[in-house]
Amino acid sequence: MEAAIEEKLSLYDPPATADSNLFYTPAELEALLRAELVGRTELAGLAVKTRAVLAKSMVCSTLGYVPPKSFKRVNPRLPHPAVDVYAQQADNLQIWNEEVDAERRYVILVLDESQILDVRVIPGADLAQFDKTGKLTSKFQASRIADTGSKLVSETDTENFVARLAPTSQADTSGSPISQPHAGSVLPVREVYERLVEMVGSTYSDPGIVQERNRGTVVHREACERLGVGGFADNGQFPDILSQLVEVKLQLARTVDLGLELPDSDTPLASANGLLEVRDVRYAIFYGTRDGVEFTIDSLVVVTGADFFEEFRQFGGLTSNKKLQLRLPASFWSGR
Repeated sequence: MEAAIEEKLSLYDPPATADSNLFYTPAELEALLRAELVGRTELAGLAVKTRAVLAKSMVCSTLGYVPPKSFKRVNPRLPHPAVDVYAQQADNLQIWNEEVDAERRYVILVLDESQILDVRVIPGADLAQFDKTGKLTSKFQASRIADTGSKLVSETDTENFVARLAPTSQADTSGSPISQPHAGSVLPVREVYERLVEMVGSTYSDPGIVQERNRGTVVHREACERLGVGGFADNGQFPDILSQLVEVKLQLARTVDLGLELPDSDTPLASANGLLEVRDVRYAIFYGTRDGVEFTIDSLVVVTGADFFEEFRQFGGLTSNKKLQLRLPASFWSGR
């Protein structure tokens, strides 16, 4: 793509068309990027967001563009070559806040723990076949208003929670963490905080910088132990520890992902058979820092859903981020 430099084209010029000598077909793009990027190691060990930015910069440089210091929030992110770039270690491709664009080319860098294994370029019209639902999954997000260390925000549980479950510090919590909550077996929110805040200062082995889910499981497992529930179990439901109506989150960054419902919603809680509401859930949000092969819990916030936005600010007012999840077939990864 030397011509791009010679003609001093910007990455943000209008998309190149097929009648331009600066236009590459998907097959030509794939061959060029494979030749230059396969075997490169710069993306290894990076956090997901850092990795995504560097991946775009590497593609820009390979195609002859000067990578910007920061990429504009335009779609596609690389407008002139009509390209979006994804760095993938798994077959679950997530496209945020938009549907698949038939006119766009999707560059996918296939990674393992140490290097780029392959590069695939897929026209949007072909990628669309892997969208089985056409549904954008909503995902509300928030951040803490002020970092004031560990804090019990909610002095008491919601009235509905107290009326239905009669929480007590002497509760027998030994049932399964994924069993239904019932009166006499549930701790009050203050007791939840007092037991979990003991985890602050604890250091754990880190499963890897891109292993957010596994890292969260480490904290979820110990939270179960501290609350005295009968062992560890996780069936992917909300909240994580259903028997205590506690949602456990580990944050290494400011942004808190809230899922499909706002915490203060009065929507019936499906996992509790509709007898309780989302706002009755207790959130245990651990903030931590990662240092090489370990991470440490620095602080804890415990808050009911009803009081959540006394301590946190929702991103974008009443809006939410949305993602389209595409499961790429095994054949996509074969032959790499």
